[in-house]
Amino acid sequence: MVALLCAVVPSMAACSAATGKPAPRKTAVAETKATASTQACAGGAVRWTSVRREQRLTEVSPVVNVRKSDGWVDFHPVLVRNIVPQVSTSDDRVSAHQVLAALAKRLKWWDFEELAAPGEASADRRRYPIRADSLGHAGHFVEAEGVQVVDASFTVTCPDHDVYGSVTTWFGHAGASVACGVNPHTKESWIREAYQLTCGPLRP
Repeated sequence: MVALLCAVVPSMAACSAATGKPAPRKTAVAETKATASTQACAGGAVRWTSVRREQRLTEVSPVVNVRKSDGWVDFHPVLVRNIVPQVSTSDDRVSAHQVLAALAKRLKWWDFEELAAPGEASADRRRYPIRADSLGHAGHFVEAEGVQVVDASFTVTCPDHDVYGSVTTWFGHAGASVACGVNPHTKESWIREAYQLTCGPLRP
């Protein structure tokens, strides 16, 4: 009868076979330590070992033949690259939110919510046709679009060990108009890439 009572009373997790008394629980201390460790890890200092930021091409339009009399011209960029955000860590006590907030601070970016979180791929953002005024210029033109991409690696100090990880994210938006047959003479690699994809090899 003692064993039956032990089995049906929810508050008694285990019983002593000899006395029927609840066995002493040791999980409370372990759970407290785990919670404290998680909280301390979540508040741990993030040390950035490398941070690389660059504009990357994501869309470019087909070449459009523009005449002097055309005025406003529509361009329809198509996807050439999809930037997929991700945060990888050696310990899941360090969250993506914690990493992105620290990265925004490192970049001196005022609103970390503008940094794309995992699941917010650049290909998923809404894209529209681009309407540009030709201003009486004639020739073959393309429109390019890109986003700022950040690739970084980091270490987070936790109570029991260091956590290592990496992050890729993107933010912002930029556009450029490119004239085929005219070397853009720019250091921006994404603009040169757009030219070479649509207009052909760059010439001096």
